Amino acid sequence: MKSRPSLLAAALFALAGCSQMPSTPQDPAPAAPPRDLPPIQYDGETLGDLLVAESAAQRQSLRVTMAYYARAAETTHDPEIIGQATKLATYLEEHEQARHLAGLWLERQPDNADALRLAALADIQLERPEQATESIDRLLAVHGSEALIPLVAEARGLDESANQRLLNALSGLAERYPEQAPLWYARALDRRQQSDLDGALEAVDTALDQDPDHGEAALLRTQILFEQGRRDKALGELSDIVDEAPDAHRPRVAYVRLLLAAGRYDRASEQLTILAEQNPRDLDLQYSLALLALESGAMDSAEAILQRLLRQGYRPNEMRLHLGQAAEQRGDSKGAIEYYLKVKGGESLQAQVQAARLMYSEGRGDQAHALITSLTHQYPEQATLLWISEADMRAANGDPESALALLDRALETAPDNPELLYARAMTAGGLGNYEAMEADLRRVLEQQPDDPAALNALGYTWADQGVRLEQARDMIRRALEQQPNDPAILDSMGWVLYRLGRPEDALPFLRRAYAQFPDPEVSAHLGEVLWVLGEEDDARRVWATALEQSPEAEPIMETLQRLEVTL
Repeated sequence: MKSRPSLLAAALFALAGCSQMPSTPQDPAPAAPPRDLPPIQYDGETLGDLLVAESAAQRQSLRVTMAYYARAAETTHDPEIIGQATKLATYLEEHEQARHLAGLWLERQPDNADALRLAALADIQLERPEQATESIDRLLAVHGSEALIPLVAEARGLDESANQRLLNALSGLAERYPEQAPLWYARALDRRQQSDLDGALEAVDTALDQDPDHGEAALLRTQILFEQGRRDKALGELSDIVDEAPDAHRPRVAYVRLLLAAGRYDRASEQLTILAEQNPRDLDLQYSLALLALESGAMDSAEAILQRLLRQGYRPNEMRLHLGQAAEQRGDSKGAIEYYLKVKGGESLQAQVQAARLMYSEGRGDQAHALITSLTHQYPEQATLLWISEADMRAANGDPESALALLDRALETAPDNPELLYARAMTAGGLGNYEAMEADLRRVLEQQPDDPAALNALGYTWADQGVRLEQARDMIRRALEQQPNDPAILDSMGWVLYRLGRPEDALPFLRRAYAQFPDPEVSAHLGEVLWVLGEEDDARRVWATALEQSPEAEPIMETLQRLEVTL
């Protein structure tokens, strides 16, 4: 079963908890016309099946239990047995089986709330939202919004796409039940997910018209206003909500989030302090607040909470890891290293590798190398990745020759290791030694002919040098077939097509790469293709944007010089 909180969790809690029955409920949709149904009956074999099912359940062999219950449901026609089988199929995520059994259940009991709910959930999982809407419609019409409370618990197990389908199904019922504020709230969430902020605001306002005390809708309204760029209004309304319910931590957490997003760290820190003081024993909440502050750049607040949690003995290794990250963000490499080296347990390897990285940046290469060597003995299964990481550290700190030497030594013990060969190829390429680069990439492809990274690297190298262009295109095409949305491979395909004299064909690939990863190299390529196609203003904009982010970007500067362009 999935454990990640669902997109709809908060929405459905509000839907179940805040709703009221409409004053003039809609007439229920007519049930399916009655038909002759077989009588409920048991025989000796069925009773035996049920005994085996119960015995299997006690042993936690739930799929065995499911098989016997499903057979008993088909033969007894007993809605009690059918219901148990449906619930078990839902729990086991056997969606086709659950929908079939829910259908049998509804034949016997067309208005049963559990049967309608589980039928809707199965249809959502099976990507049949229209059928799900029919079941939810009848559930509301016959039982009212209270019947959605069990749906809340089940919805927690849905993944993001299934949650979105359920949200859409609920949204579609707003006109049929216009006095149901929670359905308008669901529509607001649905519109927001589709980036229709105006539609979302209209729907959430309708929800609040129907139920002014709908707390979740009020919070959602402030989020929508913030996303529309009306930050002061959003923060003002949220501040009022917090003032009206000073002890409710959910509105205050939402207020902290918006303050941090707006860069108002002093006010956010005040609210974080209040939350921590209001919930001194809720260490999980305080930890969440610390992570929120850390992620948003409110270092002082984050470190204060993390230090307090560390003193209380709460998850000490995680606290040290995050305190190291906070110190690193402040530029305190020495302090960060001290924290990282004290981390034990499952986070130790990550923390010590980061400590080594900082040691290299501080010029303490000998200590860093000793640390990495020690880690390779402690974690021999991670030795390859550790050597590659250290080579990257050396190259990143201006010593690619030393990185290459390190990889040479690593390959002496594992001469055919494809990861080490690829890393050495990239390092050699960075030094301009394309012959050595090509030799290592060819060795990788001998072992792994369809390796997309090696195919792309070799194909791009040839394309950039203007050699073996057809062969380069074939290699890049094979890589792209495996990873069709990888921006690096899209860039390579665009570049090789351009070098083949096909700029019109190159442009779509480069636009897609740029949309995902507008780094200087991709920007240089896209700008050049736009330039040769006569779209000079667009080319200048692409190059200028890249230079705003990286004023000395070598790929851009080289392209401008070669094309004799002045921005």
